[in-house]
Amino acid sequence: MTEIPYSSSLPSPLNTKHQMIYNNKIMEFQIIRSQRRRKTSEISVVNGVIYLKTPLSTTIHDIESLVRRKANWIIQRLDEQNNPAISIRIPTYTNNSTLPYLGKNYPLKIVSCNYDSLEFSDAQFTIYTMKKNVKHIYERWLFNSALSVFVPIITKYSQILYVTPKKIFVKQLKSRWGSATYHNTINLNVHLMKAPLSVIEYVILHELCHLIERNHSGRFWKLVSDNMTDYKTQTKWLQINGSYLL
Repeated sequence: MTEIPYSSSLPSPLNTKHQMIYNNKIMEFQIIRSQRRRKTSEISVVNGVIYLKTPLSTTIHDIESLVRRKANWIIQRLDEQNNPAISIRIPTYTNNSTLPYLGKNYPLKIVSCNYDSLEFSDAQFTIYTMKKNVKHIYERWLFNSALSVFVPIITKYSQILYVTPKKIFVKQLKSRWGSATYHNTINLNVHLMKAPLSVIEYVILHELCHLIERNHSGRFWKLVSDNMTDYKTQTKWLQINGSYLL
């Protein structure tokens, strides 16, 4: 582990650059020590640069331990900023941050209140709560809103394909965007609500096609292609952004 002095137009011993090894790779970040910061440290990633604001008394050992704990979050933030194809920002559920919905990142305003509620209007989320349960309120809203988005698309492609799903379930899935059972039940991942409508259409079409072709045969992909000629664009979007939805 080596510490490299940080040079600027106004040199300060409170600002240093530091390097550490994480997963056999060098991770470099800027340490900003502050007399006004008493206990907690804060990590941010801005324009591909990792900043760590910390009290004067924090040791390098403690700083490195914090970076290791937050390494996955840091890497995701770096990927977001360095890869223009990534369009979804991972929520922090803090005031003046963003929440993803239908492929876009909308501003989030948190209002202290003695009840829990969410409003989405004028391209902004407003969450009213006194507790630290912004994530729960947002995810509950996604569940409650999902069928109003999913059902019209299911109806559209069911009529095109001449299929009739018996049941539709919205679930919080970890490894699948959707599934179709042999009993003609369609399961859809609630996290799809964060994806663009075109991607949601592809996933629903994909699962409805499984009511006709149960495997991923050539006939299956022809059926998908015949009804969505640009489906590979949607699968590409999921490959790039999928991990940021879950």
